[in-house]
Amino acid sequence: MVKSKRFTKLLLYIFAGAVAVYLLLPLLMILLTSVGSGSASKFPPEGLTLKWYANLGEQTQFLVAFKNSLIASTGAVLLALITGTLAALAIVHYPFPGAGIMRAFFVSPMVMPKITLGIAYLILFSKMHIAGGLFALILGEAVIVLPFVLTLVGSALANLQSAHREAAADLGAGPLRIFFTITLPQLRLSLLLSGSIAFVFTFDQVEAALLLLRQDSYTLPIQLFLYMEKWQDPTIAVVSVVLIAFALALFMIIKLVLRSVPGLESLFGGRKNKRRSES
Repeated sequence: MVKSKRFTKLLLYIFAGAVAVYLLLPLLMILLTSVGSGSASKFPPEGLTLKWYANLGEQTQFLVAFKNSLIASTGAVLLALITGTLAALAIVHYPFPGAGIMRAFFVSPMVMPKITLGIAYLILFSKMHIAGGLFALILGEAVIVLPFVLTLVGSALANLQSAHREAAADLGAGPLRIFFTITLPQLRLSLLLSGSIAFVFTFDQVEAALLLLRQDSYTLPIQLFLYMEKWQDPTIAVVSVVLIAFALALFMIIKLVLRSVPGLESLFGGRKNKRRSES
């Protein structure tokens, strides 16, 4: 029995290690390609150099596109968090006839082909005379990531205990005060998770951005495609390395936020496991 458990444990370790190597190998290849001395992306590299990092500094269009991507993603996430939370609150806490159909309608952009949504937004925003700028992209991407917020926040709202809200109401608190002092603090984790997922999803969104934006407001994925049409040098790999570093920094920021909120990190097993190991 003990040997069987050890064998199963060993198999699981090998499987986890194989998955980790499978996930890390492409990132390692990107890193090595970014320092290759050749004029084209090639693996393994013939030599090592940092000249492509210097070349990235000369490509100012990438910096402008990165700023546009940050603005569009942040705006879309904030809009989706506000509208998604209010919609989830109405559906879960104040159910009405047809609430299930309304939830399915809000979630439908998740299964809709993105190119179809992009064409629909192009027609709609052209009629509204706002197509071509980041504002139109923010409106379009907010709808695309709304299902993430509605699903995660709606699940959190459904699992909240009503005792605290009922006690606050008995003490004379109004609906707004109950929402900001009782409900919203309990939704911090679901808001953080849904916002993080939505930000990552919108940051590399291509379909809607390609149809909606003018040339002076292109986002980073579009500029990468345009650069690859002209050049095949390792600068694209350098941009990928920078984006990986950006994602790691974002992860560390989320980790710090989780540590700053008592009780949240224990939901991921961090402090809880530490206490167990200490005991």
